[in-house]
Amino acid sequence: MPSVESHAALFSIRPAQPEDEVFLFRLFGETQDQLALIRPNQALWNILVDVQYRGRKMTYGENFPAAEDAILCHRDAAAGRLLINREADCWRILDIAVLAALRGQGIASWALRQCQRQAAEAGVRIELSVNPMNPARRLYERLGFCATEEDSMHVVMTWNAAHCS
Repeated sequence: MPSVESHAALFSIRPAQPEDEVFLFRLFGETQDQLALIRPNQALWNILVDVQYRGRKMTYGENFPAAEDAILCHRDAAAGRLLINREADCWRILDIAVLAALRGQGIASWALRQCQRQAAEAGVRIELSVNPMNPARRLYERLGFCATEEDSMHVVMTWNAAHCS
């Protein structure tokens, strides 16, 4: 894996633009593992992913209207997404995802470390939610996130700079 210094040359974050919608839909579709059995029926899969994508977008828009939608880039090409809602005492990562072909290259780690650095400077904690079976949970734990709530569907994890010294 490249050193931390070389990540600055490989990775970047930019605000999402309307023209990123096709990429964001593709990325969302890649993350819908619960629909894997339906995937062979491409027409049905497309309909279900479209409905879920629009529903999720609407829910985020209603519940987190000030959330910042960003594109994670690898060598200036769209590679993932970071959707974060910044409030006075807590920043909530609503969505972080990387294209399947680019996972394991450090993009999400780099983006999360950027959030942690900024949150530490602002004196706020970071929260996120993950499915207990999602392999990303191990990444969050390695980066210092701790489970604060857990049930069979979601694990709420929190990172606080004050507890990470």
